Amino acid sequence: MTIRPETVTEILIDFSGSMKEKLPLTKRVLLEDVIPNLDYSSRIGIKTFTQPLKSTPFIKQILNLNITNKEEIIQAVNSLGTPNGGTPITAAIKASVTTLKEYAAFNKKIILVTDGEETGGGDYVAEAKKANVEGVNCQIHIIGIGLKDKGKIQAKEISDITNGSVSFIPYVSGTTYNSSIVKSNLSNFYSTVKVSSTVAAPSVVSQITQPEIKLPTVKEESPKEEIEKLQEEKLPNTDNNEALQFIIEEIKSIKEQLKDLKSNKTTIPDITEDAELNERIRKASEEYIFEILKRKYPDRVKWLNENGESNLDHDFEILDIENGTIEYYIECKGTVKNKPTFYMTKNEWRLFLNHTKNYQIYFVKNSFGNPSHIFIDNLLDWLLKGKLVPYLKERDVIKEERVFLTLNETTFKD
Repeated sequence: MTIRPETVTEILIDFSGSMKEKLPLTKRVLLEDVIPNLDYSSRIGIKTFTQPLKSTPFIKQILNLNITNKEEIIQAVNSLGTPNGGTPITAAIKASVTTLKEYAAFNKKIILVTDGEETGGGDYVAEAKKANVEGVNCQIHIIGIGLKDKGKIQAKEISDITNGSVSFIPYVSGTTYNSSIVKSNLSNFYSTVKVSSTVAAPSVVSQITQPEIKLPTVKEESPKEEIEKLQEEKLPNTDNNEALQFIIEEIKSIKEQLKDLKSNKTTIPDITEDAELNERIRKASEEYIFEILKRKYPDRVKWLNENGESNLDHDFEILDIENGTIEYYIECKGTVKNKPTFYMTKNEWRLFLNHTKNYQIYFVKNSFGNPSHIFIDNLLDWLLKGKLVPYLKERDVIKEERVFLTLNETTFKD
């Protein structure tokens, strides 16, 4: 299998005047072909760049560099206004490199979407070289929308310098989005991003080999053997013999007690769960969430437990209409009280680890009364931000193969 190293990515969108006609195409390329190939559990930021007439470059942070989710990214891209001004590519790259410098141990990527050449007087090829010399080692992936020959040459040079990629999407006035053409032209981007974002791993669980520590062999003698050994020793004929015999008898008594303690194994009582109650909670909670998901994702919701508990590692799937792939894995957790704690089985936890970017949880409180829910849109992000903690805050008896999670909210009370 493969494991993903931590990655930080900045998307730079050319917001110059020449992009005005190309913006609808650019949005669709980003939303349908570029962003779905990023890992939402990693930090992603979005900047636009332009340069008003006779002014300094204007770099705007549209989405702060952080762990985010698909909805926030879509909202940020759709919020883009009307492009205007020049194309200060050098200033934009410099701004992104400055932001990415803070993450020294992470893989760093810039995805530059542009239709033109530098108009701000800078040299963005030189800026890329400078970043590598300073040890930033940031890959730059350029997606050119209708780039001319000179722009293509510069794009190719900068991608070579940074071990990135370059993709050219043809454009003439009136060009509309064509999925197959766009995907074909982004093949370099797809292959480079996938190769650079994964490293080989020997197995699902990392194998850590502990050094072998050899301890000296100690022969454990029985109380009888030890006493006989002491008695066989030649003892001086003094009044101390009686005291020594007393000590021998005490040693025998202590060893017998230790033997009894070792034979009495500590037992852990079985934990019995109310299967009928659990099923009622599951059904009530999932019926409540199913109605919410149907409104949120019309005709795209698959309820795996609609006809009874399926014992799968998730409860709902949100399907992509075009190709039927799973866009989100959704788990529903419910409680009849206003408790802040729920658990995940080992299989549910494994699914989350394998799909951190599109795994979500709906936690339903008061399932039998007036239910309400908390939407955990990105479980990994919630854990990293401390909004959810992987432990109990109160003593409890728990079954094996369970991961307990607690909402870290002081407003939660039993």
